[in-house]
Amino acid sequence: MALAAGLTKSGFTARRIRTRAEVHLEKIGEGFKITRIHLTTEAEVPTLDRQGFRRQAEAAKQHCPVSVALAGVEILLDAELLGERAEAA
Repeated sequence: MALAAGLTKSGFTARRIRTRAEVHLEKIGEGFKITRIHLTTEAEVPTLDRQGFRRQAEAAKQHCPVSVALAGVEILLDAELLGERAEAA
């Protein structure tokens, strides 16, 4: 949601955004802890190039309320722009 909002605020319209989160849970001492979250995002944004999309995705990751709440957890991001514009970049 943060990525869609950021794109819209910057004047871009996404045709599609798909994000998958892999949460890594490890046993630490007597309990368990979320140690890492790996986000994989794919999007179609016709008027945006790869570099611009990457900036938008990183900004969304940094300012997303969930990312902020989980600031003590390593969050990795793979962001891929799909479509014609991505191929031209």
